Amino acid sequence: MKLYIKYLTIIIALFLLQSCGSSADTTKIAETKALIESGEFKIEHDWLNPMAGGRINLIGNPNFIRFKKDSVNLFLPFFGERFSGGGYNSEGGIIYNGPLQDFEISSGRNNSQVIKFSTDQGTENLNFTINIYPEGDVSTRVNSSQRSFISYQGKIGELKEED
Repeated sequence: MKLYIKYLTIIIALFLLQSCGSSADTTKIAETKALIESGEFKIEHDWLNPMAGGRINLIGNPNFIRFKKDSVNLFLPFFGERFSGGGYNSEGGIIYNGPLQDFEISSGRNNSQVIKFSTDQGTENLNFTINIYPEGDVSTRVNSSQRSFISYQGKIGELKEED
């Protein structure tokens, strides 16, 4: 009988520990979803991951993606290889300000939101895939017709009037 009580105590303890596991803050999830649905938000990245080489810390370096209903304004620094045509622009990054093309929002795994859109920068075609996770973390991937693949990691936030 003592052995039975010991096993029962262990099983109950395991269930309690499992239920105490980290779960996403429901208010933060709701805020993130409402921000995306409003169509007006910004993304700032802390890390850049070039295809070749190590991670680059972007804290203190200007970078942004600002969504305003049906348009986007973005500046992302670029560290990588250019394959064909043209040269690097004088700003040294990926720059676009204009209407969204091929824009779509869909649901991803684990309550994440996936935003896809494309832009043109001169003769270069850029395809963006942005994963926004429930608690506001963001992963941005950029595929280019003339540059190597690059990705960024950051956070989503409210779009302020000065932006």
